[in-house]
Amino acid sequence: MVTIMKFIPVIIALAIASLMPLNAKVVKRYVSTPDATLAFAVDSIDFRKDLTRVYGRLTGTPHTSSRVDSAVMKSAGRSYTGNDIDGIDFKRYFQWEDDGCILIEIDFPAMRQFKFARLHLSTPRGESITNLTRK
Repeated sequence: MVTIMKFIPVIIALAIASLMPLNAKVVKRYVSTPDATLAFAVDSIDFRKDLTRVYGRLTGTPHTSSRVDSAVMKSAGRSYTGNDIDGIDFKRYFQWEDDGCILIEIDFPAMRQFKFARLHLSTPRGESITNLTRK
């Protein structure tokens, strides 16, 4: 009887989790083509009801600095302005570490999945455009 009592919270948690709808759709089938201004490679895109989050990595020369001032995603004639970024801060310089790679997440307003989009990153060295194509 005592053994069964230990598993009741686990059973309840599993039952609740199975009834909850999945609101997010993480898509990893995107190929990104960065330009020479700032190399950004997209790992996956999380399409949610409340936002779209782009996961990726910036790569650069170790021990140098750079800055991203804004992010705009353009797809199907619409533009979506990035409203939050994690890993670095908008309009603040950051320095590349020893491996020259920084993992970042950029949040955009909610959007539908797309076959093709362009991610525009504004930097002091000009605009960086990364093409995103679904495989």
